[in-house]
Amino acid sequence: MKQREVLDERRRQLTYFTSCSAGTCQCRGFRPVFNNEEETVERRATRAERENEYAPMTRDLETLGSDEIIECRTCGHSITFHAEPIKELTEEEVDKYTDRISDLQTCCSELSEIDASHESLQTLYITMQMLLKSLRTLKPIEVPFIGKPNFEPDSLSPYILTKRFIASRPVDNSEKQRLAEIGTLFLTEMNHWRLESFENLAENLTETLEQGRYRMMYARMDYYVNMPSKYLSFKQYQTVDIFGEKFTTTFCNYWINALNSEDYSPSGISESDLEENITDLMSFATQLRNWIENEEVTSHASSSHRRKDSSSFSSDEFELKYVKRKKPTDHSESSSPRESSVSSMDDREAPRRRKKDQTSSQPGTSNASKKSPETEESMAVLRSLVRAIKLDGDLDAMEPKTKTEFEALNTEVSRGLYALQEEERGLIEFRVIGNDLDPFQCHEQLAQLVELQNLFGAQLPKMPKDYVTRLIFDSRHQNMVILKRDIGVIGGICFRPFPSRGFVEIVFCAITAMEQVKGYGTHLMNHCKDYMIKNKIYHMLTFADEFAIGYFTKQGFSDKLEINQTVHKGWIKEYEGATLMGCHLHPQISYTKFPEFSKGIQALHCGYKLENGAECRGRVFGGLEHIFRESSPPLLELRKVPGTDSLKMNKKTCYQLDERDDYLDTKISSILKKLSADKNAWPFAVPVNASEVPEYYDYIKHPIDLKTMQEKFKRKYYVHQHLFIADLTRMFQNCYSFNGVDTIYYKLAYKLNELALKLSKSSFPESTFYPELPDRRPT
Repeated sequence: MKQREVLDERRRQLTYFTSCSAGTCQCRGFRPVFNNEEETVERRATRAERENEYAPMTRDLETLGSDEIIECRTCGHSITFHAEPIKELTEEEVDKYTDRISDLQTCCSELSEIDASHESLQTLYITMQMLLKSLRTLKPIEVPFIGKPNFEPDSLSPYILTKRFIASRPVDNSEKQRLAEIGTLFLTEMNHWRLESFENLAENLTETLEQGRYRMMYARMDYYVNMPSKYLSFKQYQTVDIFGEKFTTTFCNYWINALNSEDYSPSGISESDLEENITDLMSFATQLRNWIENEEVTSHASSSHRRKDSSSFSSDEFELKYVKRKKPTDHSESSSPRESSVSSMDDREAPRRRKKDQTSSQPGTSNASKKSPETEESMAVLRSLVRAIKLDGDLDAMEPKTKTEFEALNTEVSRGLYALQEEERGLIEFRVIGNDLDPFQCHEQLAQLVELQNLFGAQLPKMPKDYVTRLIFDSRHQNMVILKRDIGVIGGICFRPFPSRGFVEIVFCAITAMEQVKGYGTHLMNHCKDYMIKNKIYHMLTFADEFAIGYFTKQGFSDKLEINQTVHKGWIKEYEGATLMGCHLHPQISYTKFPEFSKGIQALHCGYKLENGAECRGRVFGGLEHIFRESSPPLLELRKVPGTDSLKMNKKTCYQLDERDDYLDTKISSILKKLSADKNAWPFAVPVNASEVPEYYDYIKHPIDLKTMQEKFKRKYYVHQHLFIADLTRMFQNCYSFNGVDTIYYKLAYKLNELALKLSKSSFPESTFYPELPDRRPT
C-alpha cells in the first residue's frame, strides 16, 4: 500500500511505457484493468469519444491518472513491477517525460489527419519512434539521421548574410535604414516559409533541384522549426539561423519567381506589407542573391575565415529585425539568438494602445462622474427591457398573429426542454461509441452497438441489414446513442467524420417508434452538432429520402450547401432517389441550449413590443394612399403631403428632379473611363471574388464596382446624375466599412475617391451631394 501511494498521477502514466520487472515477464507496458460497474457517466462518455485511432492509449493514460488500478490486464502483475525505474526520477525529469507523453498524443492525432503522400509523414514517424524510445528507456531523445544545426557550417546564416549585405551597400544612413526595413520583411518571410511540394517548388526555381536535397531540407525544417512550435519536448530553432548560403539562394530564387506570378500568399508578413513593398522586396532578393553568388566566387577559399570573423562585424548604423517563431509556452519577445533583440511586428501597436488606455483612466475622467447622452439612452433602453421581461409571459395581451407564432415556438421548444430535463435528471444519457478493434474493449459498448443495429434495422426497413451492420461496426464510423434508464438504446446517429476535409457524413439517424414525438430526435441532433464543434468540424452532410427531408429541414439542413462540391465529391456514398442536404455549424453556438435561448429572445422581443407600443395599442392611423390616387401627375409635390407645412425648404435642400441633361451620358462615360484608367482603381475594376474573400458578401449587402456601373450605364440606368453619384458613393463606403484604415485597400479607395470627387464637382456643379471623403485619412 505504501509503494502504491508513492506513485503520483504523472508517474503512474509513465508506467504505460515501462517494461515489467517481475521475473521473466515480457510485458512492455502497464495496461490498467477497467471496472465498468464503478465508472461514472462522465467517465464512460470520455472513454467513448474516439478522437483518433490511438484512443486506447489515451483512454489508458486517463484511467491511470484518475483510478486506483494496481493490476495489469496484460500480465496480471502489480503496478509496482512497472514503476521500479520511475521511482528514482526527480520531479524535473518526471515533468520532462510527461511533456513527451503529451507530444506523443499530439503526434497520434496528427497521424490520423495527415495525407498519406504528405512530406511531413516521414518526420512524424521519426518523431513518434524517438518519443516512444525515450519513454521506454527513460533516456534523452536521440538526434535523428537528418543531422543537427547548423546545417551549412562553412557558410554564414541567412541572418548574418543579410546584415553583411546591407552594410556593404554604398548608400547613406537613411537608405540603409530603408534597406533594414525591407530586410526585416525578407527575413520574417523566410523564417516562416513553409516549403511547397517538390513539383511546385521546382517550377519556381531557375536552378536544378534534386529530390534528395529537397527531402532533406524539408525534413530539417519540419523537425527543427515547424514541430517545436507545437511540441514541448523539442528545442525551437529559427530558419534564418540554422541554414546557410545555399538555402538563402534557393529562397531568393523561389521568392522572385513566386512574386512575379502574382498569386503568392505570404506566410510571415501581411498582405498589405507585401503590396506596399513588393517592388523593393523583389529588388532586395535579386541583389542579395547576386551578392551571395559573387561573394562565393571571390572568397570561397576563405569562407571559414568569414564565419570566424562574423562576430566582429559592426553594423551600428542600422538595426535588422525579424519575427521569431515561438514555442507553445514561450511568450517572450521575438529575437535573434545571434544578434540583438528583436520585437514582434504585432507588438509595435502595444505602446499606442497602452497610452490610450492610460488617458481614459486618468483622475478626473471617470465615466461614473459624467453621463453622456448615449449612457442616458442606454439606461432608458435597459429600464424598458426590465419592464419587458415582466410582460413576456402575458400571452393574452399579445396580438393574435404574434400569439400564434409564439405558442408554436413554445410547443417546439418545450419538447426539446423535456428531453433536456430528462437528461439532467439522469433518465437519459448520450454517448459516442464505436468499434475500435481493441480486443479488450468494453463488452457493454459492444452490446449497445448490437442494440443500435437492431433499432436501425427496424426503423429503416429499406436498408439491407448486412449493410447496416457493416457500417455500425466499421472502425471508421462512430455512433452517438441515447440510453434510457432500464430500457437501453432508444435512438442514435451513425456518422463518419472526415476531420482533414472539415465535414462529417450522417449515415443513419432514427428513434425507436415507442419514444418518438418527445423531442429526443432534436436533442440528439443538437448533441451531435456540439460534438462536431468540439472536434472542429463545421459542416454536416447527409443524403435524405422523402420521409427524412422534413426532419433534417427542421434541424437546420438545406439542399443549398455552403461547402464546395470538390471537398466532399467522391468521399461520401451517394444514394439513388435521395437529396444531399447540409448544415453549416457556428463554432460559438451551443446547440443543446439554443432552443431555450431562442424562446427567451422571442419572449423578450414580444414583451419589449408590448411595453413600447402600449400608448399606440388600439389606435388606427390613416395612410397616404388616397393622396397619390387623387394626384394626376406622376410626381407628387412635397407641399401637398400633410405634415410638411412647417418644413422650411429652399431650392437647394428640397430634392427636385432637374430636366434631363443632354450631356449626362457623355459626362458619366468620361468619369467612368478616367476612374477605370487610374492606377488606384484595380481593386474596384471587377466584383470581389467570393472564393477569395468568402466573408465579403456576408458583410456587404449591396456590392458595387466599376464593371457593374459600366453595365448599368449601357442599360440606360443612370437617368439622373444622383443615381450615378449614389453608386460611386456606395462603392467607396463599402470599401471603407470592410477594410481597416491601415490597409492598402483603404488607401487606394481614398485616393480614387479624391479623383471621383474632383470629377463629380467639375461635371455636375449644380448637384446637391457628391462622393465625399471619409473623416479618417489612411495611415
